[in-house]
Parts: sequence; structure tokens; C-alpha cells
Amino acid sequence: MKRTIVGLGLIALLPFQGLAWSADGHNQIADIAWSKLTPKAKARLTVILNAGEPRFRNSDTRKAWQDASTFSDFMKGNTETIFEPIIPTMNSIFNKDIESIGSEGVRCKTWHYYDIPIRFKGAKPGVDTSNAYAALTMAQAELAKTKDPKMQCWWSYWINHIVGDLHQPLHCVSNHEHHEEGDAGGNKFMIKSPDQDRELRLHGFWDGAIGAAIKADREAGLSPNIEEVTKRWTSDPALQPSEKEVKNLDVMDWINNGAKLADKFAYDGLQPKDRPSSKYLADQLLLCKKQAVLAGYRLAAIMNKILD
Repeated sequence: MKRTIVGLGLIALLPFQGLAWSADGHNQIADIAWSKLTPKAKARLTVILNAGEPRFRNSDTRKAWQDASTFSDFMKGNTETIFEPIIPTMNSIFNKDIESIGSEGVRCKTWHYYDIPIRFKGAKPGVDTSNAYAALTMAQAELAKTKDPKMQCWWSYWINHIVGDLHQPLHCVSNHEHHEEGDAGGNKFMIKSPDQDRELRLHGFWDGAIGAAIKADREAGLSPNIEEVTKRWTSDPALQPSEKEVKNLDVMDWINNGAKLADKFAYDGLQPKDRPSSKYLADQLLLCKKQAVLAGYRLAAIMNKILD
């Protein structure tokens, strides 16, 4: 999966691989998680986040936690972070020859996704050993045992980000229906923009769906303020996951479910160069709101378990 990267501002914007939720999507998931963190977990995060990348520190810990959700994308295109000495080692943990896969094999880019193959013919394709499941499993274990606030911050950044990533269905899948080698989570699957005469990558279209849902709320006269969105979405009965779903912290279950959602919602009834229907768009926004709430609750459950 080759995903070219271009740095832009505080976030590394990717023309081939999207951000796995745009920044507003990751921020929203982090804020939803914040609303469910215990006082002790919040207090510990105040210390932890103040030991991290200076550009991501903030006297308002809630805002720092929101921003922390995007560090893992930021570092893709910024090579002057305080974590530079450890990044090469981290990058090679799960695959000692990872640089051989090209531009995707640097700066922990493979930690953002897990490509379950779907719609393939013949033998089932394999999955790279360096992936989001391996990274998130390690991040939780390391945060629980390390005493160094700087490293606690590194692992907190990654937990915050990967939990969000794995609730974007196209970060859990690679579709082999139209590309024998797979479509890299919809990055090779081109569609027509719903409202413009141009083509989009399906992956990027889904990355922006939480932001699109917030925009739709605003157009309906509702506040787009991140904390107001958190209050509204976490109190909407139509968006609430079951208690069983929230308590399910089995990351591979998340990934398998994400692949099923991608197959059912992202790819179903859609062919390359198609323009998504109004029903497709409505279903997408509702699903992504639900995924944002579920991701936030699960992220809070993980952080409370480790920090409290």
C-alpha cells in the first residue's frame, strides 16, 4: 500500500492516504472520550501531555487531548519533533525490513491501518506484520508500564489516534474486487464527488464524513462547537452503542467489524466512477456519527483502565 505524503501546516495531508478521519473527526472522537474520562485519568493526562511535543501542549488539558489525536498524522510530514531519536526504532519493531516496502515503510505509517482483504479471488491475501492491531496492542502495554512522562505521552498519542483510525471502516480493509493487489482501503477506488464535477478517492471521502456530519448539524442550525457536538451526540439515543459494545476492547473484533461495515456501507452498490446517492450519503453520515461515539467511549475505557 503506497501512500504518498505531503506536509501542510500542523497536519500531514495525504493526497493518496487520507488522515483516517480528518483532523476534525479525530478531535471529535478525542473530545467524546474526554467526556467519559475519570477525574484521575484527566489529572494524569495533564502531566503526560505537558511532557510531549511542545507544539501540542496546552494549558487546557481538554484542548491538548483533542490536539493529541492528530500527532500521529502530524509526525508523518514533520521531522523536527522531540521524538525523532526513537522514531526509526519504533518504525522497525514489527518488521525489520519494513523500509523495503517504500514510502509507506517509514515514520510508523503502517501503524494506522489493518488491511483485512475482502472480495478477493483465489487464495486469501496476507496482512502486513506492521499494522494498527500490533501497534495499538503494544501502545496499551507500554503506557501501562512506563514511568517516563515523555514516553507515556508518545503512547497516549498513538492510543488516541489508532482507536479513532480503527473506527473508520476503510482503515480496516482492502478491497480486491477491482484491483488484484487490493485497493489500499479505498485509496485506489475513485468516485465522483456528490456535488462537484471531479473525482475523489473513496478513502478520503470517508475520512471527511465526521466533519461532514458536523457541517450538516451546523446547516440545520445546531452548534458546530466541538464540546457542544460531544454533548449532543452523546445524549442522542439514536447514536448510542450498547454497553456490550463499549466494553468490548478486543481490537481484532473492532477490525473485523470495520471490514464488515466497509463491505456493507462503503462499497455496497457502488462501482468505480459512480456518484454516491442521497441514501448512501445519509447512511454514511449516520454510521460515522455512531462510529465516532463508539470510538470515543472505547478510547475513554482504555485510558481509564490504564490511568485510573
